[in-house]
Amino acid sequence: MEDIEKTRHRTGWPYYQILSLYEISKSEINRWRKEKERPKATSRINNPNKILDEEIEIVISYRELNDENRNMGYRKFTWKMVDEGIVYLSESSVYRILFRNKLLGKFFKEHDGAGDEYENKPEYVHHHWHTDIAYVIISRINYYLVFMLDGYSRYILNWQLMTDMTGKSVELFTQNTLDRYKGASPKIIHDNGSQYISLDFKRILFENECIDVPTRRKHPETNGKAERLIGLIRQESLRPNSPSYYGEAQKEIRDFVWYYNNKRYHAGINYLRPAVGEHPRQVAQGAVRGIRGPARPSCLGLRRCEVPHGLLLGR
Repeated sequence: MEDIEKTRHRTGWPYYQILSLYEISKSEINRWRKEKERPKATSRINNPNKILDEEIEIVISYRELNDENRNMGYRKFTWKMVDEGIVYLSESSVYRILFRNKLLGKFFKEHDGAGDEYENKPEYVHHHWHTDIAYVIISRINYYLVFMLDGYSRYILNWQLMTDMTGKSVELFTQNTLDRYKGASPKIIHDNGSQYISLDFKRILFENECIDVPTRRKHPETNGKAERLIGLIRQESLRPNSPSYYGEAQKEIRDFVWYYNNKRYHAGINYLRPAVGEHPRQVAQGAVRGIRGPARPSCLGLRRCEVPHGLLLGR
């Protein structure tokens, strides 16, 4: 439109001649004029799902209000705000707001109700057993290390390097361990792997009067004793020695288990050796005469107290 007016003013040509030069019809020019003269729309279509700036500020301020809100999982945090009438947003919207404002992650760790460690500490030998499965790669072949660890003395009760990690193999290993320690009815703490949540595994625990204690999902800290043992086996045995075949790996693990139980000082039990016995805070009757109940052995005031190896070794 502007070019046409400039050409008409500069040349003085008739209007129809200029339109023919530009190959534009008169009706099209009239349509352009009407669109140009039409007032612009002042109202815009609002998105009803758009999150308002005020809502974002409310979420941030409520997140930083106290430690309870700060350590709460974003899902619980979302529904708490809904129940209290703070804001009404979806879980994904709250997650995006918290993520963009660095209110998630290492500075605001999502505990989601789980503690850093298992709260109910073991009180005697065979009170808590920890079990887990670890991958062991030897010459590009996957093997699976399963073990049972006493949570009180940190003694490795049993272990096996398996060629598969099926539920049947784990069930046979668990039954074998329970048969070695007659009379023990521990709480067996494990993760939520398919082998440990099967009905057959739960039946074995029920028949042996054991208590099934699964950890919270995606929270390995609850079973930290087992996770730490896996790290020690890899750091102090498998990686330095690099076994090249199955038999050599078994030998390396067997030697490490003996060293761990009988020679290695453990910081978690006041730098005692697991096979030596209980540390001074309390020596359990289970370590001296059987399985359960507190007792006062003659060595209670000493740093170390010898425990009959028959209990720990399952004899």
